[in-house]
Amino acid sequence: MNPEITAWHIGHDSALKRMVRIEVIGKSFALFEQQWRSEAYFFGDLVYRGKEGRSHVFGLEDGIKARPKWKLGFQGEIPAELTTLLPQPKQPMKSNIGLMIVAIVCLAIVYFSVF
Repeated sequence: MNPEITAWHIGHDSALKRMVRIEVIGKSFALFEQQWRSEAYFFGDLVYRGKEGRSHVFGLEDGIKARPKWKLGFQGEIPAELTTLLPQPKQPMKSNIGLMIVAIVCLAIVYFSVF
């Protein structure tokens, strides 16, 4: 993998953000840091969590272990060699106008159902 890609990882057992290197092994990957190697994870177990600052963040939901704090982030753009393997980022709503419209419709339904 390209060494200029800046990836970071927060494990499920600590809040320490580590700068890591990713090694792709078929449909799975492992994370490497100096004198540390993670277990192998499947790309299919990752879910897109959104953006944190300039980083695209992915979480792990494998259904085996509860790991709500586990994060894998890519600063800047997602690497081209990983875009086909990672889940696609979902674009956020254009603005909060859509959410406001839904709230108004819900309030109208409640208001008119009571009277």
